[in-house]
Amino acid sequence: MRPLRWAGYALGISLILLAWYITSLTTSLVPGPASAAMYLVIHCSAAVHDLLLTLLDAAGGYAVAAAMSLLGLMVCEVGELGEAAISAIREVLHGVTPVAWALVLLVIFGFSSRAVPILVSAFMSFPPLMTSMIEGLRASRARFGDLSEAMGLRGSRRLMYIDLPASVPYFIAGTRTAVGVALISSPVAEAFGTAGGIGYGLYLYFELHQYSAFLAWSGLLVIVMIVIDYAVLRPLERWSSRWLE
Repeated sequence: MRPLRWAGYALGISLILLAWYITSLTTSLVPGPASAAMYLVIHCSAAVHDLLLTLLDAAGGYAVAAAMSLLGLMVCEVGELGEAAISAIREVLHGVTPVAWALVLLVIFGFSSRAVPILVSAFMSFPPLMTSMIEGLRASRARFGDLSEAMGLRGSRRLMYIDLPASVPYFIAGTRTAVGVALISSPVAEAFGTAGGIGYGLYLYFELHQYSAFLAWSGLLVIVMIVIDYAVLRPLERWSSRWLE
């Protein structure tokens, strides 16, 4: 990354911390960055435990969403009818908020079930991932349609040998969005009755008026999301763009 871009990121983070610090001076209810950081250091083991639970929930949700997307891609191979059906399901799931999903799934699975944040993450991650997969399928048909016809590949064979490999860059591009959505959605579900996780910690500390802990847990999730994006997802996306070339 170019030095100028690094400087821009450092400036942006500094402005956010400055705004946070100024806000903490205007009201006693908002602890400053130093207070939140100190709380995070002192309670490091609890923070790591909650963070791992949230990461597992988000990873499980993404895995379910990826499986749903692959299944949806198979349905799209049926033709225009299948693609229209998958698009309708995608739009319905996209229109439901994570809070609504959390409440519905709590009724089904009960409190303290890890299935709730996993499925909420899956249902919220599926629409952007499926959108990317459909774009990849259309690009594959436009680019390799004549080739598949010449080779006599149709249905599942065309999907396996042409459409899936050609859709890899689109899948990875959608993964970057889907993972971010999963990491945001799983704490929402955890806050509604799942034992453990960043979301549960946020709800608990807010109810107990432990605002240093609340801000520390919030900041921890933001930091982890940035690290995952820059250390894993962006390099993977650059690699996939070279695959397309």
